[in-house]
Amino acid sequence: MRSKVGSMAAIAAAVMTAGAMLAPAAAAADDDVSVKYVCTTKHTETTAYAKCADLARFDRYRVKVTCIDTRGVQTSFFGPWRMGTSGDWSKRKCPGTQGGAVGVYKAGYQVELF
Repeated sequence: MRSKVGSMAAIAAAVMTAGAMLAPAAAAADDDVSVKYVCTTKHTETTAYAKCADLARFDRYRVKVTCIDTRGVQTSFFGPWRMGTSGDWSKRKCPGTQGGAVGVYKAGYQVELF
């Protein structure tokens, strides 16, 4: 019985050692994934725009606008989704911009990769 237990322990140790040696290589392969798309944003006093390029067909993006009112309160809103290869601008106007009570504080974007 001792020889079977000793053999089983040796096999288990060998399997664990091989797994430990493969794990860093697998992790390194996952780290090599790099994002290659480029997004551009712009804004006026009331509206924000975002457009992304070099996305895959089923990826999508949209503008994220942070609006600020005369009291300094900031609120974020999102524009409509655009497909990755569309090349269209996603745009969103800050609500309540009549009379200059609300304006764009900053423009950004959100991307979903599929």
